[in-house]
Amino acid sequence: MIFSHFLQMFQGKKVLIYGKGRVGTALKKFCEYHKISAEIKDDSDIIDGFDEYDVIIPSPGISPSHKIYTTGKIVGELDFVYAYLPKNFKIISITGTDGKSTTAWILYNLLKQEYGEGKVFLSGNFEIPFAETVQTIQERSLKNGYIILEVSSFMAYNIQSFQSTHSIFTNFETDHLNWHSNLQDYFNSKIRLFEHTIGTSLINEQVFSRAKEFGLALPKDIPNVRVFGVEILPTVIVSETKQSRMQSEKDEIAMLLHSSQGQKTPVLKDKTDGKNIIVSGQKKYLLNETRFSGMHNAINILSCVLVANVLKICSKRTREYLKDISGLPHRLELVTTRNEVRFIDDSKSTSAQSLIAALDSFGDQKICLIAGGSDKGDSFEHLGQILAKKVKHAELIGATQEILGKICEQQGVPYHSSESMDEAVCLSAKTAKSGDVILLSPGCASFGMFRDYLDRAEKFRRAVEKLDFM
Repeated sequence: MIFSHFLQMFQGKKVLIYGKGRVGTALKKFCEYHKISAEIKDDSDIIDGFDEYDVIIPSPGISPSHKIYTTGKIVGELDFVYAYLPKNFKIISITGTDGKSTTAWILYNLLKQEYGEGKVFLSGNFEIPFAETVQTIQERSLKNGYIILEVSSFMAYNIQSFQSTHSIFTNFETDHLNWHSNLQDYFNSKIRLFEHTIGTSLINEQVFSRAKEFGLALPKDIPNVRVFGVEILPTVIVSETKQSRMQSEKDEIAMLLHSSQGQKTPVLKDKTDGKNIIVSGQKKYLLNETRFSGMHNAINILSCVLVANVLKICSKRTREYLKDISGLPHRLELVTTRNEVRFIDDSKSTSAQSLIAALDSFGDQKICLIAGGSDKGDSFEHLGQILAKKVKHAELIGATQEILGKICEQQGVPYHSSESMDEAVCLSAKTAKSGDVILLSPGCASFGMFRDYLDRAEKFRRAVEKLDFM
């Protein structure tokens, strides 16, 4: 997708890549590959000013409050790299507060079975930077294929020229308020991706419902929206009055979206009840025919089969593909079992909602929880009830120890603040009994104690291996 007018701005120019992490390093190699003069720096370097640079590309972790954003020289990572992508490649972008990685993983493996190993790439927030992926495509002289791109709100913030072929919005909750100026800014950053989607925008109706609850301004000009969501079923927990109110809200949101596209019916035709997955009003798939469980995974799979539907992959083949897809590494992954105690790695859990989903995945088993980490300004207001129901003991780590500790106290959940992963695992193992689960599901970012969620997972596994009394 090479835009000659866009690329001309880099010819003979001096580029500054700000941030030396995985993305910054990949961007530096990308510039070297394209013979673009570029330097890489971060806050550890002494910089007199930015006058000598013509273009500044910030790594996603650099927030808009940083001084580089006052230069007027910012070009986003996605815009910069997208300009070099061969025009026949299709990008399917996935964003949302939770479920991005699992959805990207399922969709990547589904399309890989349909189109072949060398035609589908997994990229973005999912460990492999976009720059690295596009450089690989160019080095192999590939002309067409698919990129499954996990897009964080940080990545979407600077989008100007980037275009996604199709996009998925998994869900929306409060998050990253330590990076964004407010919740509307966080929401707008996510929505920007869909304003730059040229095909179908697949959006969970929960996104609009939650945005409305938060009092956020809703978008009105997203083309080709296809709404999916959870089917409301009568239960003993939800009263008829509440069901009626919930359905009314769903109808109002659906009517808003459909009316903007000239449609009259607010009926949600792409939905799941946690067991059945319904596409275009017809039951197509059963969750128990896959290796996944839980309502959150039913929603993830629903969004993936909708992409398959948009790409005209027949439902019979899609059903067979889904049967062969295993879970995402570091997402509720079994590490080992000792004395009938299971050790589960859910290091990918970086939000309160993903922690709640993890706790809800273990039925009646009692959980020794290891949670906590960097404070992103996330809300933990809905965590208390499920902690009281599921957790027999909590080991808390990182900067959010005090916040989570107060919730544990309010709910009568025994807890302890650990200084290291080794300590947290050791004390959890001493507390656990046969049949229990020791679950690492931080519900927070990894920064501070760990390099990233992979480092956190590795330290958890090593701590488990060190146990000599189980």
